Amino acid sequence: MQRNRPSFFRNSPVTGEMSSRDLEWLDTVSETITARKRQSLWMSRQQADRVFFVRSGLVKISLVSGEGRELTLHLLPRGSLVGELALVGNGMHDSQAECYEESVLYTVQRDDFLTLMRRSPSLTHNVMRVIAERRQDIERRVESLIFKTAHARLAGLFLRLAEQFGVRDARGVIVNIRLTHKEMAGLIGASRETVSFAILDLRKDGSILTDDKRVVILDERALEVLRDA
Repeated sequence: MQRNRPSFFRNSPVTGEMSSRDLEWLDTVSETITARKRQSLWMSRQQADRVFFVRSGLVKISLVSGEGRELTLHLLPRGSLVGELALVGNGMHDSQAECYEESVLYTVQRDDFLTLMRRSPSLTHNVMRVIAERRQDIERRVESLIFKTAHARLAGLFLRLAEQFGVRDARGVIVNIRLTHKEMAGLIGASRETVSFAILDLRKDGSILTDDKRVVILDERALEVLRDA
């Protein structure tokens, strides 16, 4: 994987516009790590001293309450920048991050990455774009949490996941990521029981079916109507 780092950074929407000299330096100061499924990248209140790029796999960012309830903020797939708030925050993580599945990541120390940002306006612009897009996503989800029913939030979740992980087949769109009802609940701010009942309703009306912890969307338009209601 180390030999693939230069190609990855050249083709990344975050780092790809940097000069050849800066790309070479980025390769020099980065390192490759292989993480097992459920391995933690950081915990809440831990020092934020590095950023990550997902070479392969999937990373989950979440908040956990004092009572142990979890709200998943992001599922970040291959190509994603992870831990970007370490570059602009107070040096501590508010969230926690773990590899949802076995993953390969490229990691760069915070100070090295900040040096590159000072040298490369394009890198700074792209990092700020990532931060802004994720903040907008959180704001939309907070609005949904306040004003939408659990059924509408679940429909919106399936449509978002289909954009990221969808694979079409004769039945419809397979959301090609296995999620338990508890994990879905963490993504929409609901209880596991509420998610289970909502899935039963969506199956009954023919909008979805489930297959080995994966959702198959049969009627995208019906989910869009429900999401927007």
